Amino acid sequence: MNYNEDWDRRLNPFRYKADGTLTDAARKQNVAMQLNSANADGYAGAGSGQASVHIATLTKAESALEEIRSDTDQVGLAALNATDDSVIGLQGWESAGGLDVMRTRWADESVNFSGQLSDACANLHNTTTAYKDTEREEQARMKSINDGGK
Repeated sequence: MNYNEDWDRRLNPFRYKADGTLTDAARKQNVAMQLNSANADGYAGAGSGQASVHIATLTKAESALEEIRSDTDQVGLAALNATDDSVIGLQGWESAGGLDVMRTRWADESVNFSGQLSDACANLHNTTTAYKDTEREEQARMKSINDGGK
C-alpha cells in the first residue's frame, strides 16, 4: 500500500470493504473524478487543463506540517519518558508488564506517525520544488520568445 492509499483508508474508511478493496461506489466515484478532470469541450464539469498553484502556500503548509511533526515527536517522547518512570515505579506489580506492552505499542505508533508526517513534508517540499523549477523554465522560455530567441 502506498502513502496515498494509506491516507485514503484512514480518512475514508467507508470507501473500503473489510478485505481492503474499494467498494463499488468508491470505484465509480474515482472514475467520475477522473472524467471530470479531463478537458472535454462542452462538458459542464470539465477541467480547464490548467492548474493554479501558489508556491508560497505550499511552502507555508510544509513549514506548518514540519512544526506539527516536531511538536508531536516532543510530546511523544515526553509520554514515553513518563511511562518509563511509571513502569519502573510499578516494578513487582503485574500491571508493570501491561504498561510496558502499551509503552512499546505507543512507541511504535509514534514512530510510524512521525514517519507519515515526514513523508507528507517531503511530498510538499518536492511538489514545491517541481513547481518552482517549472515556473523558472517557463519564464526563461517566455523571455527567449520575447527577446526573439536571443
